[in-house]
Amino acid sequence: EGTARPLAAFLRPVARAEYARFTEATGRPATLCRERASLLRMVSPRDWTRPGFEQGDRDPVVCVSVDDAQAYAQWLGRRDGHRYRLPTVAEAARLPPAPGRALSEWRADCVDECSSRRTAGTSWRSDDGARVLDGARGYDDVAFRLVREL
Repeated sequence: EGTARPLAAFLRPVARAEYARFTEATGRPATLCRERASLLRMVSPRDWTRPGFEQGDRDPVVCVSVDDAQAYAQWLGRRDGHRYRLPTVAEAARLPPAPGRALSEWRADCVDECSSRRTAGTSWRSDDGARVLDGARGYDDVAFRLVREL
């Protein structure tokens, strides 16, 4: 399987202000966010700018898809010349828990040919610490942090 490369991990999930700089620079549209399909969510759509609860600039960005997180990682890498990515479940097991509100975090691990992705950690919405979710949509209780290969 090869030798694992050394990694540097972000100590906290990516913050709303950091993600806002990315969307302003790239024009990336917001991914719709919902825990489950409902008429209310159709009438009042939610996204990372309006997740359905109060957040400040330093709070973790939620309501982003795996593709959004990976696009952020590529953008950040182009800016500073490093290689960033989502951690795997095994790598993330060594990371300290994020401070603040309990949030699950996206992981690089694929399920069903990558149409679904694993999350790690319990959240304020779910006690399941290893959910498999649709990676194409955002969730109001799922954030992301990155690792950088050294």
